[in-house]
Amino acid sequence: MAYTNKGNRSRFTAVMLIGAMLTGLFAAPHSGLAALAPSAAKTAVISGDESSLESGPFYYEIRQEWQEQGWAEGKEGAYVPANRLAASSEQAEVRIGAYKGENDVLVWKNVKGWIEYEVEAEQDGLYELALDYYPLPEEDGGNRQAVILSVRINGEHPFREARSIQFERQFRDLEPKFDKEDNQLRSLVEELGEWRNQPFRDSEGAYSQPLLWPLKKGTNRIRLEAVRQPLAIKALHVNPPQSIRDYAEVRSEYPEESSEEARLIEVEAEHFYSKNSTSIQVQYDRDPLTTPYSIYKVRFNTIGGGSWYRSRQAVTWELDVPEDGRYKLAMRVKQNFHKNLSVFRSISIDGEIPFQEMKHYGFPYATSWQGVTLADKEGEPYEFYLTKGTHTLSMEVNYEPFIPLLVVIDGMASEWRDISLDLRTATGNRVDEFRVWDVEKELPGLVDRLKKLHEQYNWLAEQMIAINGMTDTVSQSFESSAKDIEDLLKNPNEIPYRQINIGTMQEKLETQRTALLEAPLQVDRIYAASVQAEFPKLTAGFFQKLWGAIVSLFASFTDSNKLNEQKDEELNVWMLWGRDYVDELQQLADERFTPEHGIKVNVNLIQSKDLLILAKAGGILPDIALGIPGDMPFEMALRNAALDLSELPGAGSFLDKFHPGAMLPYYYNGGYYGVPETINFKVMFYRKDILERLKLKVPDTWEEVYDMVPTLLQNQANFYVDPNDFSYIFYQNGVEMYTPDGLNTGLDTPEAFDSFKQWTDLFNVHGMERQVQSFYNQFRKGFMPIGIADFNQYMQLLVAAPELLNVWGIAPVPGTKQPDGSIVRWSGGTSLQTTSAMLFRDTPKEKQELAWKFLQWYMSDDIQTEYGLNLEQYRGEAFRWNSANINAFVHMPWRPEDLQVILEQWRWLKDIPNVPGGYMTTRELSFAWNRATIDDENPRISLEKAVKQIKRELIRKQQEFRLVDEQENVLRTLELPQVTEPWKGVDPFVE
Repeated sequence: MAYTNKGNRSRFTAVMLIGAMLTGLFAAPHSGLAALAPSAAKTAVISGDESSLESGPFYYEIRQEWQEQGWAEGKEGAYVPANRLAASSEQAEVRIGAYKGENDVLVWKNVKGWIEYEVEAEQDGLYELALDYYPLPEEDGGNRQAVILSVRINGEHPFREARSIQFERQFRDLEPKFDKEDNQLRSLVEELGEWRNQPFRDSEGAYSQPLLWPLKKGTNRIRLEAVRQPLAIKALHVNPPQSIRDYAEVRSEYPEESSEEARLIEVEAEHFYSKNSTSIQVQYDRDPLTTPYSIYKVRFNTIGGGSWYRSRQAVTWELDVPEDGRYKLAMRVKQNFHKNLSVFRSISIDGEIPFQEMKHYGFPYATSWQGVTLADKEGEPYEFYLTKGTHTLSMEVNYEPFIPLLVVIDGMASEWRDISLDLRTATGNRVDEFRVWDVEKELPGLVDRLKKLHEQYNWLAEQMIAINGMTDTVSQSFESSAKDIEDLLKNPNEIPYRQINIGTMQEKLETQRTALLEAPLQVDRIYAASVQAEFPKLTAGFFQKLWGAIVSLFASFTDSNKLNEQKDEELNVWMLWGRDYVDELQQLADERFTPEHGIKVNVNLIQSKDLLILAKAGGILPDIALGIPGDMPFEMALRNAALDLSELPGAGSFLDKFHPGAMLPYYYNGGYYGVPETINFKVMFYRKDILERLKLKVPDTWEEVYDMVPTLLQNQANFYVDPNDFSYIFYQNGVEMYTPDGLNTGLDTPEAFDSFKQWTDLFNVHGMERQVQSFYNQFRKGFMPIGIADFNQYMQLLVAAPELLNVWGIAPVPGTKQPDGSIVRWSGGTSLQTTSAMLFRDTPKEKQELAWKFLQWYMSDDIQTEYGLNLEQYRGEAFRWNSANINAFVHMPWRPEDLQVILEQWRWLKDIPNVPGGYMTTRELSFAWNRATIDDENPRISLEKAVKQIKRELIRKQQEFRLVDEQENVLRTLELPQVTEPWKGVDPFVE
């Protein structure tokens, strides 16, 4: 094979991709998995109805077709220099030149368009592809996300996984830092800038070996399409498939041991050479045998755990081998995250899996630290032949042994969905307790389908026990579900009344699938020992553990961060975030705020917002609270505990940074008692591939939504709206939750009754789902290819669904057309999902000024930008900071097209104001919705009942807080701010 040149230039669901992992089930020697049982394999086949909503066949399906068609493995490879372009699109702004020590490479900075290369094949065959690449660093337009490309062969994606091929970056931690108390801080991270060669693998890491690609005899065009992150390319490699031999064959070729000297190599796991994800973190552990041992000071002495659990996350260590010879490997690990459930790692030496048994080596469950020697089923250690010098040992998260189960689970989840849909159709989506059912006649086949599911649950439980060697939490869940189906089958005619039970079983199935996909492992030390040597003791004895527990208990009483030891000479900050957020802010404050203002900042982690109320009663309130729910400043203001920020110097310019609609929940009695820290935007998510296949356009208004829903329903799909979010319907129709004086509900107007009916009609008339376990899962599987969701959905798709990265998009929330032809897109309902910041009246006057300066500093453009970028770059993409400061928000690494949509919707943000007794509004609206959509009550009557209860509670709380007297005479009003125009604060950032 050779290249030809006809012209130089012309970054749990893992669920659907899990099916793709079955490549190993159908192809040997490229994979070592056993085949599924026939009954189980059937469930993996995508039905015709479902495939109409998908984006091409899975890799494992295509592998079956190749086998049936007689495709052979390719024999001759090719090396294609990057400067030998056959073609490129106009959008792809690429240049050929020198980069990072290499000449004639292709530099692709703008992450748009495509490039093509041509390869000549002497015969039809299957090949591996690999790339010599350099991910562009930040100074050249990149960031710390992995590179993702989409691949077409001769104009087509040969399988679904080809849409998302991931190329990793490599990172290492910098030298450790310590705070003033000598506790170790999280290290900064630097990228290892280097040229790398990597085979084409799917972004989910579903396969431990490279994907195979079909090339036909003659000229083939390989197109690389930009999906995420810029890169430079040196060459494209086309290689014959490589197989991995088993241990016995590899062991037979080892040279005989020439020395009987015992040699032991010890590596502290936290001193790793590199990692391919910034979210993999070193951890602090107090076990007596964990080294270096530290009780009173934080020392990061292990790595992994809950930060090292996702497929393809890998860590690499260096082993300095003193002499050639055969070595055995052992490590001290903790694997106690899912009871009795093993986790797996692909283990490589010098970048290669040494033999089949290392493709997915299992680490069993144990309640505490354990020593694991890499050994066969009989306990005989595997031997690795290592030459004198430096070698690398890599461990990559893998869940290949669970793939057969995951595929069956996927088919079962689809079957549960179909059964649920059939039941809703037959029952009219309501339970009629007076109807007598004959399920055999009215729902033919339902009993047999449930029996089949019962068999599959039992099969899953058996397979889990076979893999783990014992009963585990997942197998117990499968057994429990099998018994639940038995209960259903005892009286089949009762099944239509038990739709909630069916929904619960489907949800349990999704939960267990997630458990199988997550594989946390914490590592303390790694050992390589010559075959003559013994490993040291790796687990603590009873008395060591007892003494360690006693010492740890006493150490906890001397912790300098206890909340009841706040110091008057320090600014005391309570933060309701995770430890990583607290540590990052503490480090920023030490480096930036304290030197400027001369006061130490003590950032404390708290676990519950209720601590603020308890602290008020105990007289130990902090000076600043961060990360608290959006309703907390109002609750504290009612209790005269919060500080009115609008009365402080410079408040005008500070508060103007925030959207007036986002400030509504923090207003009370003429002042603002907090500010939003983060923003939880609402947008419309849609699957480009599915809408295109159904010939549907992205709706701009609610009328267009109504027009598209019948087509979706006809194709067993639907539009998602959150049943609990009424804000866009009400606000877009001019309805306010309260009257301007803040003393009465705004829901007793004609517009409110019309809006309530429009809201309930979404479910009663237009057929939208009343209950959805997970829009994310339904969206990913294609069953709900469009719907309205928030920031959390966005990050889930961005982080956990890379295979969909180029087939989903976002658009503003559907709007309501006004008489003048304009479209309004108001939406809210996010205050309880956002976080906020506040100050307290109990803080002494002399410290209030400093606390105010700290809040202004913390929410400033520069600090919010630096804080957000540090969180994501050093801890991973999942830590994306959705700052309420728009100047900082736009500097996060958003996809440019997404950022424009988010900013456009940000104009129309309008949250619900807080008033005394206002909690009754959302509660009663929820009750009214239930009555109107589930109990089939007249919407007007249902809302009237709600309004009556809301008014009663508002008056009761107004009397309590002396807004009205006992005769309901008004003593004072709240005069709520009125937000009627979209915010112009986004204008400088909207293209």
